[in-house]
Amino acid sequence: MVDKISHKSLLEQARQLESEDDLAGAIKLYNEALSNDPLTIAAYNRLMIIYRKQKEYKKELDTINRGIRSLEDNAREARTSWIKANRKAARLSQSLAKSLGQIDAKGKPTGEDPVITGWKRRKAVTLKRIKAQ
Repeated sequence: MVDKISHKSLLEQARQLESEDDLAGAIKLYNEALSNDPLTIAAYNRLMIIYRKQKEYKKELDTINRGIRSLEDNAREARTSWIKANRKAARLSQSLAKSLGQIDAKGKPTGEDPVITGWKRRKAVTLKRIKAQ
């Protein structure tokens, strides 16, 4: 429980530094939050915003890629561990999921996390900005 409070406090401190225009300090704290929990969507979003305001598009792109990779890896690991723990249920539900279009022929989900979808759109915009420089 203490870790969650300190993690939340870390994000609040970073946000405070950001409001005081101490962007370097805020970036440091957001990155610290991500090293504690690489699935902290709020930290990725704030870093993307800071880098965009600073017109540091390559750093924004790196942050987007790191966030997408973290969320996709976590989803893949969670899916794999659930399948291993629930083999019978996974086998029974696989044909239903295929018929509903929720997974493809290889058993991979066809839908995507809305956060990842948004970040991929943001990535496309950022790539255009990098090319325009």
